[in-house]
Amino acid sequence: MKQAKVVEITKVNEWDWPHGKLYYINMKLDNWETISLGKKKADAFKVGDSVCYEDYIDAKGATKQKEVKEEQPKRTFNAEGNNKWAMIWMAIKTAFEVFYDPKKENFKETMVLAQRIYEEGMAMFNDGEEPKESAKDDALPF
Repeated sequence: MKQAKVVEITKVNEWDWPHGKLYYINMKLDNWETISLGKKKADAFKVGDSVCYEDYIDAKGATKQKEVKEEQPKRTFNAEGNNKWAMIWMAIKTAFEVFYDPKKENFKETMVLAQRIYEEGMAMFNDGEEPKESAKDDALPF
């Protein structure tokens, strides 16, 4: 991937395509290269913009360029946060599948069971610590 700044826009060619107009913008860059990139707007680039692009060989053997997005920083995996939400949903789902009966109207007891499942499951991710006792029935983390 190459990255350079636009020094001059030399030409804008307009093409009609089945999906609308496409503008090929010819520009000179600060690395002494001249490139042409296709965009849906004629004013997609201006002098001073940074452009990331790659060279490639098309089907006819000509060297062309295509724009590439700047490399995004990789997302870090937040195991604690992701595990917590996965455990919450698993606890609710399990409690309702196993215990809840609308005829008995045992919603409160089902939520207490979900709390217990959640706490015991999270203890596995917290180096085997004992699960916390709920101070009251509505102390659910969700």
